[in-house]
Amino acid sequence: MHKFIHFAFQQFYTTFAWTYDAVASLVSFGEWKLWGEAALEFVPSGAHILEIAHGPGHLHVTMRRRGFNVVSLDRSPQMARQLRHRAVAHQLTLRQTLADAQNLPFADGHFDCVVSTFPAGFIFARTTLTEVRRVLAPGGRFVIVPSATFRKADAPTRLVQLAYHLTGQNTAKADVSPIRQRFETAGFAFEAHTHATPRADVVVWVCGR
Repeated sequence: MHKFIHFAFQQFYTTFAWTYDAVASLVSFGEWKLWGEAALEFVPSGAHILEIAHGPGHLHVTMRRRGFNVVSLDRSPQMARQLRHRAVAHQLTLRQTLADAQNLPFADGHFDCVVSTFPAGFIFARTTLTEVRRVLAPGGRFVIVPSATFRKADAPTRLVQLAYHLTGQNTAKADVSPIRQRFETAGFAFEAHTHATPRADVVVWVCGR
């Protein structure tokens, strides 16, 4: 049953990508975009950015409108279509590529910063970390928003937390030690931070090259 639920949840990134925004807004009580934007607190001004797993493209648009030079990447054609439509709606020249994070189509040291918000488990793969480190310039940053923890414990929040649990997500605070070790083994200097929104504490990992 758990595998079936997890499979169904994954369809939000592909077959049912058109429903992603509505579902994400529902399970975050309308804060989804704010959670993603927490990453920008740790992105250097004027940075040349690669966004991995751009999803429906809201953060891409936000970064472009704030003047960042950003290219966004996703392996889902359906999500790529979402970003294309969003870029057209905001009259932005499209800067995206359809590719896998474990085989990034960019030169060594090409970016000042790599950003990924709410990525799937691929983000922990050694090949992903090796590729990210390769395309980062010396002194660059890998900024990840992996989760958010609700501060309230009312009934609606508990229901949403149950949904996260059933789909393999996690909004609870976890031991960061194994995560730190994984990034440090891959050659990154790891820091864990928290960014507060009205309803939640957003976790941000900042990994220096």
